[in-house]
Amino acid sequence: MSLKPALELRHVTRTYGKGETALTVFRDQSLTIRAGEVVALIGQSGSGKSSLLHMAGLLERPTTGEVLIAGQNCTRMDDAARTRVRRIGIGFVYQFHHLLPEFTALENVMMPQLIAGASDRSAKVRATDLLGRLGLKHRMLHRPAEMSGGEQQRVAIARALANRPLLLLADEPTGNLDPGTAELVHHEFMRLIHEEGLGALIATHNIELGRRMTRMVHMTGGQLVDA
Repeated sequence: MSLKPALELRHVTRTYGKGETALTVFRDQSLTIRAGEVVALIGQSGSGKSSLLHMAGLLERPTTGEVLIAGQNCTRMDDAARTRVRRIGIGFVYQFHHLLPEFTALENVMMPQLIAGASDRSAKVRATDLLGRLGLKHRMLHRPAEMSGGEQQRVAIARALANRPLLLLADEPTGNLDPGTAELVHHEFMRLIHEEGLGALIATHNIELGRRMTRMVHMTGGQLVDA
């Protein structure tokens, strides 16, 4: 495991548009997340949480500032290089699972590994292990439509961790689940993050969930404020 921070945002600003219609969602903000840290990003809808996650995940570029993944400055990389870092170094979990409906749970978790160049055998071993640790050993050969919402989201979590990323980014990962299922999935999610030893940034509006993480930062008025 790298000793360098999983994620560093250095004085980042994100502005959409130009001229009189330009909208700056945050300006000159910095954040560091180290391996083993699970940081809750708290904020209301429209506060800029998703923009920050997209920038941290190399899906968007900062208007100014720098983004480093495991000490590697990704700010001025070309799109192909950023894609390589994102494919191997970063895992994503969204509010909606976005599983491939025609594939089984096992195949969904194998897919990112195969794309990254893993052998079929090693991808299957890793996928089987992750799904088993998430309580889905008996559901591995089921397709998404044959699974509950909570089961589908656990498959999405396993998929995000399949390539052993250094950084995990999650956007309201339990926001589409009923409270009881959300509680179960959140517990398993946190356990697996700690077992894997990666850094994580989890956007949520649920302060109670946020309090169970290593620390919280609030996105308010375009500023990141430690809770």
